[in-house]
Amino acid sequence: MESSLRFELVVPCFNEMLSLHALIEKTVESAKSRNLNSQQFNLVLVDNGSADGTQQLLGNLKEGFFHDWFRVVRLDHNLGYGGGILAGLKATTAPIIGFTHADLQCDPADAIEALLECQNLGEKVLVKGQRVNRNLADWLVSRVYELAVGVLWGFWCYDLNAQPKVFHRTLLSRLKPSPQGIPFDAFVLYSAQKDGFFIQVRKVSLRSRMFGESHWAKGILNRLKTFKRVLQELKEFASTVR
Repeated sequence: MESSLRFELVVPCFNEMLSLHALIEKTVESAKSRNLNSQQFNLVLVDNGSADGTQQLLGNLKEGFFHDWFRVVRLDHNLGYGGGILAGLKATTAPIIGFTHADLQCDPADAIEALLECQNLGEKVLVKGQRVNRNLADWLVSRVYELAVGVLWGFWCYDLNAQPKVFHRTLLSRLKPSPQGIPFDAFVLYSAQKDGFFIQVRKVSLRSRMFGESHWAKGILNRLKTFKRVLQELKEFASTVR
């Protein structure tokens, strides 16, 4: 019997225990509002080596009301931001796949709308977000990051890490090997362009973080350490993308 699964959305979860119930609930509501059921759409939640009770919570939620709407990929050790997403993408089977963040700053409805755009525009399309309401400091960090990607990779794209990113699974074969850190998004976009995909942008609003704190943006020192790691990974992959 042919599967009716149309779309799987990968969400990497590293110590995001407090946001998971709301994330699942909001995503299911968004899917239902677009007449999708749990046979057509699924969340793929990647427990990326969490140490805050995420594993137990997901086990409990899997016994609950929304159990048909999601499945869990459990990683014993944290594989990094990009490594976690790629592990989830590899576990998918749907023709259209994508990823977003777990912190609820990104509205799950944007991923559902991106799916509809993908379906309307054809296989060679990647739909990405473009944030419209960022504060000045974060906006400047993103522009500096884009400059680094452009100089080191020769690839230019605005708002590289905006979510969601939704595309046909044929792109998946292009993502090996890929960065395990923050440059994963840039690599996906670069790979899509290289493979002849049209990059379709949709405006998205960034919400305030409901729970916890950012794992990288807490204070200037953490930002500098993160940017140093990002630059190192960009340099490591420079020969791959050029």
